[in-house]
Amino acid sequence: MKSAVAYARVSSKKQEDTGFSIPAQIELFKQYSEKSGIKIVKFFVENKTGGKVGRKVYNEMLAFIKQHNIKDVFVEKTDRIYRNFKDYVVLEDLSQNFNLVVHLVKERVILSKDSTSHEKLVHGFKVLLAKNYLDNLREEVLKGREEKIREGGYPHKAPVGYYNDTDKSTKKKEIFVDKEKSVFVKRLFDLYSTGAYSVDELRTKLFNEGFNHKGKPYSKPRLLFVLKDVFYIGKMKIKGIVYDGKHTPIIDIETFNRVQKMFNQSKARSHDVEFAYTGLLTCGHCGCQMTAELKKGKYVYYHCTGKRGGNCKQDYIREEKLDEIFLQLIDRLPNPEDGLFEEIKKAVKEIRQIKSEYEETSMEEIQKQINRLQNRLDNLYTDKLDGRISQEYWQEKHNEWYNEKDRLIEKLKVISNTSRTFDEGSNLLENFCKYARQEFLKANGKKKRAILKMLGSNFSYKDKEVSIVLTSVFNYLLNNRFVKYGARELPTLELHKIIFTLKDLLSQEFISQIKLLDVA
Repeated sequence: MKSAVAYARVSSKKQEDTGFSIPAQIELFKQYSEKSGIKIVKFFVENKTGGKVGRKVYNEMLAFIKQHNIKDVFVEKTDRIYRNFKDYVVLEDLSQNFNLVVHLVKERVILSKDSTSHEKLVHGFKVLLAKNYLDNLREEVLKGREEKIREGGYPHKAPVGYYNDTDKSTKKKEIFVDKEKSVFVKRLFDLYSTGAYSVDELRTKLFNEGFNHKGKPYSKPRLLFVLKDVFYIGKMKIKGIVYDGKHTPIIDIETFNRVQKMFNQSKARSHDVEFAYTGLLTCGHCGCQMTAELKKGKYVYYHCTGKRGGNCKQDYIREEKLDEIFLQLIDRLPNPEDGLFEEIKKAVKEIRQIKSEYEETSMEEIQKQINRLQNRLDNLYTDKLDGRISQEYWQEKHNEWYNEKDRLIEKLKVISNTSRTFDEGSNLLENFCKYARQEFLKANGKKKRAILKMLGSNFSYKDKEVSIVLTSVFNYLLNNRFVKYGARELPTLELHKIIFTLKDLLSQEFISQIKLLDVA
């Protein structure tokens, strides 16, 4: 009795549900085996698409045919066994050189090297139709995927902090916030943005607090990916293009941008002993980083790395002296007891009684601009679908208008949240001025650096002196004459000037940073 193998395949759940199931194909082969008198020695079953060459079970079948000198293969119909041209060529070669006979059971066709040219021509057409069907199917899948993305749907598995599930009302698969893990994701962003923690340190710290993957800490590369992923601010980056997502953001854009800046800043060197100011100070002579050395087991000296030559290393300073210099800077902060912040709070109540027409008008105009840009983006997408513009032109203009729309949305948020931001910011600023000295005295190296980075940047040492570029808020506080000499009985006009200046300076980024320092 002749021997054969049988190959059964379905490529989708829909095919299983409409009569193409594996059991149905196997039953068909058994019936055919009885009628033809050819014994089936092995069934090969595959549940994947045939669109790509290299199907695992299909290749196993070809190897089995050659190894056991099988001359017959049962298949339901043409599109079950090959849907690309390489498959066709491979089987044609087996037919010509190994006398393989292909039985297309449902089509009642038997193909061999002795088949007529007409039979081979008809079969070739069927292969082409199968390939055309696959191409059309792929185009529809891609079109559906594009539409899903455009509507804000994410086509991949949800990242950590979210989960995939079916919406009970729409019955569609959506992405939801994981209430437990999202808390840790937010904490990851907040803590990293302070500059007081490395990713390795946060990996351990958050694991100890309960943030884990299958009982183990998340890997460093995974956490780095999270910290750089725009998904957490409600966006989706797919093939280099950023889209609006319809999922709920976990992170605000100010925190996200602050974290991205942290990646671009140079990091302090790692030592067995923690030095407070490595990574903070640069040499005022040549611009190189200042490094620290421990002498006699207890004295810490800072000097230039000397990477650019010269005698910079001879200009050194002890850590205790730097502590004194920085404490003198902190002592210049306005004393809340002088009444400045109390006067500010009173004046704010008066200012709130008059709603700014400028802000109302600005908000309306910005919203109009946002609507116009969204209409442009919608029309641009339609033009792309209709073939009126190229993919390159669409991507260029999409990115340009999308970024502009994002900028306007953030501007709108800033205007609408000004009062709340100023209230929160002025209270935090008051606490910082009040408690910064005592916190600095008891702080470790990382927290000292974080406190100083709130005050300024570009810390430079030269000839026993430290120069600092103060941040805009503290530059104003330390140099305004009313702030400097006390604020009691301030002229109303001057007080209002202070309020409106601080209102512009107290950004959400500043507030988030000062809040995480926990100076109170």
